[in-house]
Amino acid sequence: MIATSLLSLVLLALAGVLFDAHRRDWRRADQPDEDPAAHRFARSRFHRRRLATGVIAVLGVLVAIWPIVPREPTSVLVYLVALCGLTLALIAFAATDAWASGKYYQGESRRRLAEHATQLREAIDQRRLAGEVAGDSEAGRV
Repeated sequence: MIATSLLSLVLLALAGVLFDAHRRDWRRADQPDEDPAAHRFARSRFHRRRLATGVIAVLGVLVAIWPIVPREPTSVLVYLVALCGLTLALIAFAATDAWASGKYYQGESRRRLAEHATQLREAIDQRRLAGEVAGDSEAGRV
């Protein structure tokens, strides 16, 4: 019973800490001058993580009520199905969040890479132009 209470309190405390962290991240990301795609991603990430945090809190409550669940097969079955279903839902939320974050950051990485490639091409072109001008004066000496 002490282990059940302790696990329940840990899950509820974890949910509280995570919710606060997600809320702080959202407030930092909720800037009006930010890129619309980044704002959309931050908003959807906040909603996904808030939902997952809520599931962690509900799991904490379910663990807490285990001692009062009647020891009848139907009651135990409903309890275990709820516990397993919420656990699977949490895993699905985590996988979805990982996929969405990977997709977004991969796109951001490609965008930055294309931007850097453009800057590099411009710098090379400027060097070539500067070299042609300098090369013209050296060509007469050779």
